[in-house]
Amino acid sequence: MVSGTRSADQVLKAARKAAKSLGYTVSKLPKRGKGSHTIWAVLDQDGNEVGRVALTGHSGQMTKIVTRSNEKALEGIFGEGWLDK
Repeated sequence: MVSGTRSADQVLKAARKAAKSLGYTVSKLPKRGKGSHTIWAVLDQDGNEVGRVALTGHSGQMTKIVTRSNEKALEGIFGEGWLDK
């Protein structure tokens, strides 16, 4: 489980790093999300979506609940504790 909170930028950076180590990519889904929220998809080598996460466009730290939710959404792909690596 993630320790502490993260900003949306920190979560995105960690997701891209974890995806790269598996040969995956992280891409923003166009015209998805609501308001300042954006949806990011993890794509495998063939371009198939294997996971997705919603991130806020707000600056600053997300709450522990939101941070944990983002970590849990991609845990099946990147493994437990991927956000702390």
